[in-house]
Amino acid sequence: MDTETETDESPTNAITRRGDAEAESLSGKGADYQEETRCGLGPCNFDWLQRFASKKAYVVIYGLVGMSHLAIASYFRGTISTLEKEFQIPSSFIGLIGSAGDVGLILTTLSVTYLGKRSHKTRWVAYGTYLVVLGCFIRLIPYWLYGGGQSTIDYSKSELTTQKNNITHLCGKSFKEPENCEDASSGSVSAYIFLIASFVHGFGCSIYYTLGMAYLDDNAKKSKGAVMIVLSLVLTMFGSTIGFLLASFSLKFYIDPGVTPDFGTTDPRWIGAWWLGWGPLGVMTLVFAIMMSMFPRTLPRAMQRKVKAAVAAGRSYVPEEIPKPSLEDFWKTMKRLFKNKILMCNNLSTTFIIFGYDGQMLFLPKYMETQFNISATASNLATGSIGLLCTAAGLLVSAFFIFKFKPRARYLAAWNVFTEMMDVVGFLSILMISCESLNFQWSTLPDGGKTIDMPCNSNCACDSSIKYSPVCHLSSRETFFSPCHAGCQDSFFSQNGTKVFSDCSCTADNGPVLDGPCPLDCRSAFIIFIVVQCVQRFLGATGRAGNCLIQFRCVDVADKAVAFALLEVLLCVFVFIPGPILYGHLIDMTCTLWGMTCGKTGNCWIYDAEKLRYYVYMPIFGLL
Repeated sequence: MDTETETDESPTNAITRRGDAEAESLSGKGADYQEETRCGLGPCNFDWLQRFASKKAYVVIYGLVGMSHLAIASYFRGTISTLEKEFQIPSSFIGLIGSAGDVGLILTTLSVTYLGKRSHKTRWVAYGTYLVVLGCFIRLIPYWLYGGGQSTIDYSKSELTTQKNNITHLCGKSFKEPENCEDASSGSVSAYIFLIASFVHGFGCSIYYTLGMAYLDDNAKKSKGAVMIVLSLVLTMFGSTIGFLLASFSLKFYIDPGVTPDFGTTDPRWIGAWWLGWGPLGVMTLVFAIMMSMFPRTLPRAMQRKVKAAVAAGRSYVPEEIPKPSLEDFWKTMKRLFKNKILMCNNLSTTFIIFGYDGQMLFLPKYMETQFNISATASNLATGSIGLLCTAAGLLVSAFFIFKFKPRARYLAAWNVFTEMMDVVGFLSILMISCESLNFQWSTLPDGGKTIDMPCNSNCACDSSIKYSPVCHLSSRETFFSPCHAGCQDSFFSQNGTKVFSDCSCTADNGPVLDGPCPLDCRSAFIIFIVVQCVQRFLGATGRAGNCLIQFRCVDVADKAVAFALLEVLLCVFVFIPGPILYGHLIDMTCTLWGMTCGKTGNCWIYDAEKLRYYVYMPIFGLL
């Protein structure tokens, strides 16, 4: 009976059994096999760890590492407007800080990916992530060195008490404020510290997407590759929410917890605790990096598939011989990729699309604060919610359709074209979403420039050292730079504690003005903006998985990691480095009121909202 059963067995089953037997044989005797497929780090390769040597565990850990990377980037974006005010940094330099990370990335991506493509990929990803952790703690140095800086001095409790008990900066009673120029120079030092931290961060991130994504594709079945990629991207998307929500939480607190200013978070003078989130983000990223370093060179199930494939081809499995890296082989690899028309067309399309997105995404929270008159806390909350819910939904829907219907690459590319056309419609809609602007009072100079010195306050002798302390004439909704510039000669506190300035010569009725800028109601416009952004994020996410599959499937297996690295380099050179700098300059061009410290231009206090809207979104139409 056994002989008959053996004879009746199908060839396919026989091959499968042979493959399983050979895989078991290798796992039992080969030290190389054990090293290749065993989970752990050095001597810490316990038996209970081996249950995590699976593609499911890798997808989770890979997604968590990506989540921490995105959380760090999102937290920085969420605190940009606060950093500008605290260290008197213009948006153009903030753009340079954003680009520094990509300079670090471009210097290492191709070389490191080429060296690591046939080595222990997950270890390389972990080493890079350790540098990202270092970047987090470097960003804390300015606070360790300078604390709250001049902001703490200006609005300490004792200073507030003095301001409340004395008439300051009224018409005819203005005085020169002492300027701490040593503290002003600390802003420049801090700006360059952030520049270095960004460079280190980019250096560490360069390996994550290239070798990490290639490892996932190498160890997953081709039919499940899209689902695995999408699941990791969905986990990564949580990083955007974590980063922006952490920024929203941190900026609720004043930069120095021991100081309580007499104005709220919506006041432009508010400086939030930008430093609060860097420590927790660094610790979280370190934990995930250690987990990533424990994955084996090849997952056991993937090794078994290689063995079975060798048996099916009529030969015994022989571990792949890893050739030594050489400059000649590197140039041959690059030549193959540049001659791949599908790959290069996909790279070109991705470059144009992301250029349109990246710059405006870097300054999105700042844009919402300026355009819709909301606090940094609210803008970060909105940005984080959009990023998670809509993008995650789009990724999951696309993964389901790709897994269920397995569309051809031509259809995936056609869908990407459709989503970009809808993006154009979305950005056109955003151009039409406007809100009332701050009715700021100044006079026009003969050369077309503007000045806060007007005929109505010409006799007030307002000193040029006065810091921005806006006041509002409620009946006319006019905002003035300071009580002195409004021509106010007296002040008192109302029953509810609000500071009121009276006898103001620059108001039509000589009436009182209140401390703080005039409130603007932009809720309707803000809600419409959020809805349009949600639709855009959803549609854009549906094309992301298909784009990754096209990138992987059109190149040789050995070239996948380098192909992804080539795309990263192209994006760095043509998008991530020039994009933030360009958008930073465009935003600075819309500034109508610059802050001055020790005779030097600092941060911008007021922007032309309409010009800002066109300068941010019009360039996108020429690129999509």
